Amino acid sequence: MTVFEHLMLYGRKQLGEGVLAGLISGSRVKREEEDLRERALAMARILKLDHVLDNLVTDLSGGQKKLLEIGRALISEPDLILLDEPMAGVNPALVEQIAEHLKDIRARGVSVLLIEHEMALIEQLCDEVVVMAAGKFLTRGSFKDVAGNKTVQEAYLGMKRS
Repeated sequence: MTVFEHLMLYGRKQLGEGVLAGLISGSRVKREEEDLRERALAMARILKLDHVLDNLVTDLSGGQKKLLEIGRALISEPDLILLDEPMAGVNPALVEQIAEHLKDIRARGVSVLLIEHEMALIEQLCDEVVVMAAGKFLTRGSFKDVAGNKTVQEAYLGMKRS
């Protein structure tokens, strides 16, 4: 599939998906598909993927694939998105671009649940941090509070309490 096809796939409430709806309301389905097409093109422009719209997803760089994942999530107009290590394997040149997109997403009122190990990004992007180790909850709070927590330091840095 191409980048454009991927973005089109995730639109919200597509009437044409049902056989009956497609037969009964053909012009409405066409209008909604055109609206989705415009939203997909706008999303590609926002994420700076418009120059690769016709490329196969398999031909994208790791960072471009991460941007496409974010775009696919946003095209469905969610209230919350969950991102599992969105910066993993991404060229450092694209990391800041992705971080800026995540800030924009939050500014539009979409909540972002982020699983990430890059501390500078966590500090930059997160209002509240929850720390887990070995599948267990350790603590939560601001980045500053969590980073200064002795239990967190011991679990992640191997530092022993004094």
